Amino acid sequence: MSDPSDPHRDLAGVLHDVSNALTVLLGWVGEARSPNATPEAVAYALQIIEQRARIARDLTRHAVGAPRFDEQRELATIAKEVVAALQIEAQKSNAKIVVKGDAAVPLRVSGALDVSQVLTNLVLNAVAHAPPGSTVEVELSLEDDKCTVHVVDEGPGVPAERREGVFRGASLRPGGAGVGLRHSRALARAWGGDVVLAEEDPAKRGARFKILWPRADAMPRPPTSSLRVQDLAGQKILVVEDDAAVTQILEAVLTARGATVTIAPTLEELKAALGGAPYDAVLVDLSPMGADPAGEIASIRKSSPEAQVVLVTGNADSLPDAIDTSALHLVRKPFEMSEVLAVLRK
Repeated sequence: MSDPSDPHRDLAGVLHDVSNALTVLLGWVGEARSPNATPEAVAYALQIIEQRARIARDLTRHAVGAPRFDEQRELATIAKEVVAALQIEAQKSNAKIVVKGDAAVPLRVSGALDVSQVLTNLVLNAVAHAPPGSTVEVELSLEDDKCTVHVVDEGPGVPAERREGVFRGASLRPGGAGVGLRHSRALARAWGGDVVLAEEDPAKRGARFKILWPRADAMPRPPTSSLRVQDLAGQKILVVEDDAAVTQILEAVLTARGATVTIAPTLEELKAALGGAPYDAVLVDLSPMGADPAGEIASIRKSSPEAQVVLVTGNADSLPDAIDTSALHLVRKPFEMSEVLAVLRK
């Protein structure tokens, strides 16, 4: 699924950003579970957990082709959200993150989700290199038609011979994959911006990364991205599957193509989902079907007599004799989404 020409489909980059979102989310889960957490603290933690979970979901959906929208937001608001979300990671390093800049300057940007991800990458890197007790500064300003964000830490800085290498996959951290800065630069350049290493202040230690992003009112508004095909528009599809990884990819791809998807990971949820019948198609794995899979398939057919029933299984050669495979479409696991889509288009 990866397309090197589009940073939003760069699987390694997207997984890196999803990992960042989950790292932040897990930090706030720990905060919410603290025995000393007040109800107000728990509510605040849940708010950030929900925010980061939505970001991880949206990044994943975009990577598999879901429509991407040009959301415009104030840069200061994005920066404050990122800094708030990263407070737990900063506490782990005994560092502080502060936002600086003139809030009166109009800094509205397009591609808000991408701005958030680039800034998250840079601030997490800065926190990782920040000495205990030091401060990471996020400074907002305006340069001609570009909004700028400087992310400055008090760590060891970047050696001169490695300044460009960090954008080509050379990690500054032991064990680092070298994906974050490369991906951040690609995202910024896709919007007409950039991520660079600014000139360091000889009087201060640390690295000084600079994000440049076009002001929303100073750039032509790009068209809303849309999927090349909406070939499942209007279809209702039921997915009977207990593997979360499989359901996530099926739901993301099918909804991106216009379908309305219902997930039933257990037999009880299948019975409840049949109340929403009829469906246009039902994708069935046998694992959640209980002791009588043939009977449950018959129930599906009774509730949705016109539906395509697609058996998605890794045990196609050892199916129960009671299942009439002549009346089913079969897709073997592991599968490619193109196989599932080919059946649903029939």
